Amino acid sequence: MKRLRALARLAPVEPGASLFEFRRVAGVPPWAQASAVVALWVTLVLATHHEYRAKGTVLGYPGPATLILFVPIFEELIFRGWMLGALARRRSSAFAIAVSSLLFGLWHLKNIYWMETGALLGQMAYAGLMFGPLAGWLTLKCRSVWPAVILHFVNN
Repeated sequence: MKRLRALARLAPVEPGASLFEFRRVAGVPPWAQASAVVALWVTLVLATHHEYRAKGTVLGYPGPATLILFVPIFEELIFRGWMLGALARRRSSAFAIAVSSLLFGLWHLKNIYWMETGALLGQMAYAGLMFGPLAGWLTLKCRSVWPAVILHFVNN
């Protein structure tokens, strides 16, 4: 139990600290993390290209294929890199994770155009109450947004 508490503990974010940098995480060097982001993006492009050409959808969603491909990157940069970082420098880690996660869930209202109401509400709840807090914790624990970008690609 003591080890679990130590693992969950987050150090405060120092003023001026950046969460946008690649840092060594669990022995994985920055170059390998950057390579994983690129490899996941290329894999997703190749895996969805045929579906997009045949049906005009990507992973079942209509619209431009590039949107699905860039979402994990720009959403994590916005919600974990910029917003979480700014909040964590001024308030507690728990507060920063909670607020950025709830706003992340609300952000998913953007999918109202192509999702049924029940599915949309489920996605918003999942994003704000499960994925957001996990990605926020991972970002603060690793002191880098890039592990959360990788997690977001895998999640999608």
